[in-house]
Amino acid sequence: MKFKATIDNEGAGGASQGMVLHVLQALQRLERAAERRTAQQRGAPPSVVIKLTQEGFAFCHRAGADEGSQTWSHFQVTRLFREYRIESRRGNRIDLEAQIPNLIHVFQSCATCDRTTLRLSNGRDGKPILSFEFALAGTVADHRVEQEVPVRVIPEQEADLICEPPLPEPEYQIELTSLQRMKNVLDKMRAVGAQHVALEASKEPLLAGGVAASDSTAAAGKARLRMVAEAELVSIATTFPSLALVMEGKQGPSPEGPVCLLLSLRRLEQVLAAFQLVAAEAHIACVLEGRALVLYALLPNGLGSLISYTPVVTL
Repeated sequence: MKFKATIDNEGAGGASQGMVLHVLQALQRLERAAERRTAQQRGAPPSVVIKLTQEGFAFCHRAGADEGSQTWSHFQVTRLFREYRIESRRGNRIDLEAQIPNLIHVFQSCATCDRTTLRLSNGRDGKPILSFEFALAGTVADHRVEQEVPVRVIPEQEADLICEPPLPEPEYQIELTSLQRMKNVLDKMRAVGAQHVALEASKEPLLAGGVAASDSTAAAGKARLRMVAEAELVSIATTFPSLALVMEGKQGPSPEGPVCLLLSLRRLEQVLAAFQLVAAEAHIACVLEGRALVLYALLPNGLGSLISYTPVVTL
């Protein structure tokens, strides 16, 4: 089993170590969204699964997976790495588990370095480690730094069970314009004691002549998101109009009628807060009726994506 890769900040992706750091910080933030954790899980540091293949490099954050909540980050190997070599008896696939704080520590150290080399090897105690080698600028000369992150090599049978949930085509794919505005609304809903939020996606109503009702210059390919939360004494409702419908990857059109999901307010709030830590080029909300809200963050320069699955709540 062999793995060696080199990240070059001067490569096509630019500032690649820093983007990996931001993704890891987002995954750490999502630990707070795990609503059902055993005492043993609460006492253990948060961990992430690193899935390595010839074609891809991915993080999987599984806190909340029992309820269907999980988050993945996929990186394009050719964009993130200048050199990338992997060998294993599992068809050149390796799955590792590492503690998120350890990974964040090492990527904070190398975030501004020109080049970082990752290597899977054995530590002094014979246990597997992911070693990082990079150079830090000094006053007279650069000095070489080596840091180690202990990892667990995940057995094949267990690794094969760690995969993204199979989902049908979403009814709506909507580009979000401001995560902060949505989070502000959720903060107000939580402040009045609400625990769940109903999210409704629908096409933008049209006036005579096919013009969108909320914008006289908008095309017909617009959608709106409405969020409603109810507490004991008050209810809050907010609508985000004139959002762009994204048809890329969809086989069929969005339905004429609305699609509604009931979600955990806390989970959605934490997902939005985590995604704000990543300087994404775009955010896409995929609405799957009766299943889940899937939020995509497209990383800059085609580096990859961050994907979070928030399942519906059944009362």
